[in-house]
Amino acid sequence: MPSATDERVAGHRVIRGPRAQRLRPPSWLDGRLVIGVLLIVVSIAAGAKILDSARHYDTVWAAARDLAPGTTLSHSDLTPVKVRFRDHGARYVAGGSDLAGWTVTRPVPAGELIPRSAVSERAGTPVRLVTVPIERLRMPRGDVRGALVDVYLTLRTTEGTLAVPQLVIANVTVADVISESSLGGSGGGLVLRVPESMVAAVIAASRSGALDVVRVPTDQATAAPRLGVLASPAGG
Repeated sequence: MPSATDERVAGHRVIRGPRAQRLRPPSWLDGRLVIGVLLIVVSIAAGAKILDSARHYDTVWAAARDLAPGTTLSHSDLTPVKVRFRDHGARYVAGGSDLAGWTVTRPVPAGELIPRSAVSERAGTPVRLVTVPIERLRMPRGDVRGALVDVYLTLRTTEGTLAVPQLVIANVTVADVISESSLGGSGGGLVLRVPESMVAAVIAASRSGALDVVRVPTDQATAAPRLGVLASPAGG
């Protein structure tokens, strides 16, 4: 810092104040200024990128209902949802993809995003829609459309007693539910998606005794239906 000077002029002592320094305007070539400007620009760009990524959502397909293995997808089975992925987004089917006619290869619960590994473009096993009569208390409660079920047959013996229930078909998909009201109060039933080769056995069982339907837990479902002990229309 400048200090006062002591001078003598013509025999007199003169005390001069400190000399004022001229301020130089900052230069754009000053290193600290350039670094500061660069840091501000980088911070703004990074903040804008973070905000933009936070607003970005991907549209993917989710199951509108429980989808069992073997189900041929229609538009009513799907619902688009917007989600934000940090990663793994490529594992799910994009909402712009047309999945109508595709086949479900593993269980997909209602509301779950549909993984690419759970659907196949190849046609599945040919099926037929078979209606079987089921009393209301012999089927699961709630909406079982799209669910996997096992069907059991109980025969009445000649002595009037009931035989041990026998498995008719396992892991079969329920296509629709027929209510008692639609049948005029005569009972209810289920429409099953039965592989073509198993239709005769299921129809024969439906005419041989009382049927019971047991729901298969989603996490224990398998991809293919299979016949039980009634491997032929004769029930043998």
